[in-house]
Amino acid sequence: MVERISTATRYAQLIADMKINQFNFNKLTAQLSSGKKLTSITDDPIASVNYVNTSRQLGRIETYEQNVNMATSELSALDDFMELARGYLQTAWDKAVQANNQTYNGNSLRAMKTEIDEITKTMVDLANAEYDDNYIFAGANTKLIPYEIDENGYINYYGTPSDNSDYVRQTEVADGVFEVINTTGDKVFGYYMQEDVTRDTDGKIVTLDKDDNKYYYEDGTEYTGDIADLTTTKEDKAEGVMGALKLLSQSIQMVLDGDTENGYKQMNATLDMFSNAHNDILNQQTKFGGVYNRMEMSASTLETTGENLTSYITDLNSVDYATAITQWMNAQYAYQASLQVAAGSMNMSLLNYIQ
Repeated sequence: MVERISTATRYAQLIADMKINQFNFNKLTAQLSSGKKLTSITDDPIASVNYVNTSRQLGRIETYEQNVNMATSELSALDDFMELARGYLQTAWDKAVQANNQTYNGNSLRAMKTEIDEITKTMVDLANAEYDDNYIFAGANTKLIPYEIDENGYINYYGTPSDNSDYVRQTEVADGVFEVINTTGDKVFGYYMQEDVTRDTDGKIVTLDKDDNKYYYEDGTEYTGDIADLTTTKEDKAEGVMGALKLLSQSIQMVLDGDTENGYKQMNATLDMFSNAHNDILNQQTKFGGVYNRMEMSASTLETTGENLTSYITDLNSVDYATAITQWMNAQYAYQASLQVAAGSMNMSLLNYIQ
């Protein structure tokens, strides 16, 4: 038995074909007018997903590039300030060497002490340097001024201490890749402060380990005596270039006041302190010089990756006009033909076959 195709079915098929041709024609028209292949996700689902994922990746790369640019600028400023500090340190070191010759008279020593005190103030200003409204050498406390000379002459450090791992500030330069971009003032400049010092009955220093709540000597040996026998007092502690500058100034004053032997003894001790302080700053410069170089390499890598992804996404979404125009003309002909066929077919009825 042969099934008869009804007029309604034939009309529905003609309309469906016409709509398909219309859709293809409209899609190609939109692509030509916009210059983009992907005007909607239905144009090419796979290409659309790739386009969205690549666009997201380009967005992350742009963020990483901003992070790298900000970090390299701060690292450059950090290096500049440390280089200045090394210059002033060298000047003070030279003065300490001269003073240790013990050939200068009182007026010369007073002038030298004045110069050392001015260098100390300048060093504090460098340690309080700001970049982008943040104190560079304050550790994580970037809004808190790290150094201050109090009324008693102590050079106090208020930033995050270097023995606290929370001082670290990091920036992400790639997926899951972070770089530390800061240091602490006490690690670079040191300080001259009063600190609580705990000693045993023999005068040896012990320190409380907060993790296990036990006291240990400086060599790592555990203190096993009675805790009640320990005494804690405020003591002066000099570290780094700040400590060396302060002790040098004090030693010159001691000589001027007549305490020649102790004055020159302390003055001589500052030479090693200046040497160590110089090495501390140089080590930090070397460390962050390496970070800066890695940042530059990251910037180059990000730029190359960004260019490649941009090229890929452009190829993915850009219209090939020569091909698109040919396809558009074919779609136009197909659409017009479907309109003509539909129009001709819909004008026919059973009366056309009755004589």
